[in-house]
Amino acid sequence: MSISQRLAELRTAGGITQSELAKAIGASQSTISQLEAGTRQPSYDMLKAIARALHVDVSHLVSDGIEGLTVDEQQHFREYRSLSSAAREELRAYTTFLRQRQRGPTRGSS
Repeated sequence: MSISQRLAELRTAGGITQSELAKAIGASQSTISQLEAGTRQPSYDMLKAIARALHVDVSHLVSDGIEGLTVDEQQHFREYRSLSSAAREELRAYTTFLRQRQRGPTRGSS
């Protein structure tokens, strides 16, 4: 996915208009439109400002992320990183429970 596509996806997923993003980074709405259309490439300083406004790392804007994850999946990973060790362990146990429940009852159970 290109920077232009990723920018548009992150902006819309965050519920931010082109005008709102432009205002947040001190640019014009047409600049954001050009960036998303791929007709203009952002400077590194502009990438930093966009990343700050969208609450992501610059690396997230310029790379495909982990295994092509969706924006929602990537947000879950960012939230996971902010959890304590105990909360992470609890989350792992809960996801194991959900996977087992999704599979349905095992043989021999009533």
